[in-house]
Amino acid sequence: MRLAALAVAAASIAACTSARAERSSDSLRIPPPETTHPTTSDAPDTTVADTSSPETSAPETSAPDTSTPDTTTPDTSAPDTMTPDTSAPDTTAPNTTSPNTTSPDTTMPDGGSPSTDDPGVAPPLPALDASFDRLAVGNAAASLTVIRDHVEIYGRASGATTGGTPMTPDSPLVLASVSKLVTALTVARLAEDHEIDVAAPVPWDQLFIAHDPAWNDVTVRELLDHTGGMPKAQASWLNQPGSCAVPLGAAIARPPTGTRGKWSYSNGNYCALGLLIESVTGQSQAHAADDLVFGPIGVTGPHLTTDGLLPGDGPYTQGVVRLDRLGGAGTWLASTHDMASMLDSVTPADLETLRYPGIITDQYGWGHTGTVDGAKACAWVMDGARTVVVAIVSGNRPATGGKVCDAVIPSLAADLGIWAGEPIRVPA
Repeated sequence: MRLAALAVAAASIAACTSARAERSSDSLRIPPPETTHPTTSDAPDTTVADTSSPETSAPETSAPDTSTPDTTTPDTSAPDTMTPDTSAPDTTAPNTTSPNTTSPDTTMPDGGSPSTDDPGVAPPLPALDASFDRLAVGNAAASLTVIRDHVEIYGRASGATTGGTPMTPDSPLVLASVSKLVTALTVARLAEDHEIDVAAPVPWDQLFIAHDPAWNDVTVRELLDHTGGMPKAQASWLNQPGSCAVPLGAAIARPPTGTRGKWSYSNGNYCALGLLIESVTGQSQAHAADDLVFGPIGVTGPHLTTDGLLPGDGPYTQGVVRLDRLGGAGTWLASTHDMASMLDSVTPADLETLRYPGIITDQYGWGHTGTVDGAKACAWVMDGARTVVVAIVSGNRPATGGKVCDAVIPSLAADLGIWAGEPIRVPA
């Protein structure tokens, strides 16, 4: 999209969100955690998941593989973890079969780095270019967008849409667990409108879900933060027909697990939040998000997997119907441009709801990752909220959304002169 048009859109975004809070980049800081920092055994399983049974294995804690990556046909057995990848960053050598074989500069840029103080000037981003070239190799499609100081300074895409046209940064792709950011931001806007009290117990009866009485004092905040003791039931949220209320009912038919009070990632939390949104608004999750999140900034492209793949969408070779049961945990498709615009519109008031450990943090900022067989996504707010980067691939290279973050965040940081080491994400 042209910079001039984006500048106008940025002005519209500022006007739409001023009623909730005045934007201040200095105030967009992540509040300190209020929950017990999880131990390694509480982290999501980032190994290849056995989708025939709930996830029970501990995360891989061995040192990262420093061997040269395999450049053969992508591994189609990638895990359906639908969990954030919080493992150590991938330190393997870059894929040299990329059309651009220049390795990204991962050292602190010298005095010749481009100035990024002028929002009307897009700086060259050679390291990010090289990272995108590698992401494009071996995947059906890839897309990457960067917004800095409310202006889109970078947008690239590869592959073709389901309708046969070339992909652009405006082409929706499967978000996997990055969908949770849409759900959480919708809850945040409802909280600001005093429609939801995040400190109050979840009104399970209003959701028409039978539950064990021990769930009666579990709060909306605990669902947002993955600290309510929700069972993981990993395999329950994929490949089955019907609403996510079905596996959620099974999950809360027994008391919360012993992890209550600690971060233990479960798609059930955001399934329940999606159902809460529908109960409070009397609308579908899609319509509620349109009204509260996307509509105010002029974004119209995101939609749910229940709509199927539309002609302008990027490909998803596994078939999006298998994702329908994820509900608010993972059913969204959206373009990198639209997700970057959404994150660029987040206000300090929103961050009262979008906070650690419901969102993931590192030394660069905050965001979320998404991993499902056939799609990997990374959405990150960096540099004191000055910069937003969103990258999505349709395929299984790299193996997780966290590794997509590992590819684009350091490269962008080096290009912008804000290098602070390889990302170290928490919860972990």
